[in-house]
Amino acid sequence: MSPRALAGRALLVGLLWLLGGGIGLVAGVAFVVYDLVSRPAPRDLLVLAVLLLGLVPLVVLARGLPAAGAVGPGFVEGNLAAHYLAGAGLALLVVGVLRETRSGSPWAEDPDAHGREAPTTDPEPAAGREAGAGPTGTPDRREHPALPAPSEERR
Repeated sequence: MSPRALAGRALLVGLLWLLGGGIGLVAGVAFVVYDLVSRPAPRDLLVLAVLLLGLVPLVVLARGLPAAGAVGPGFVEGNLAAHYLAGAGLALLVVGVLRETRSGSPWAEDPDAHGREAPTTDPEPAAGREAGAGPTGTPDRREHPALPAPSEERR
């Protein structure tokens, strides 16, 4: 393991410990172990983050909604399970997004894996199309001429 990866994992555990206390520390260590054992793809981390964040309203509803006048900071203090689920989901979301942006474009690796064609830039127009036309022969929307100036000014 590189020193940079070790420092990143230590920073994540330390930050979760600072923000989440003992449960944050346990969650951080559990994530580092999961990361070392299974090497999840950034997409897997994002899916897991969405699942954790999606559980938050269910946990709140399971405990019952308070009266309208009781909603406030005390409501969150009384529902720490939802609080910790949201924190873990946000932490996984941040890690997943950082890994996704650092890995580069998914199109560069295998465009067919996403079920779509990779976007290409064709320096020369295809036969039968004029320059500035899109793939179907329609005008390319990126090259718009400037709008004409109004003939007289409005007052």
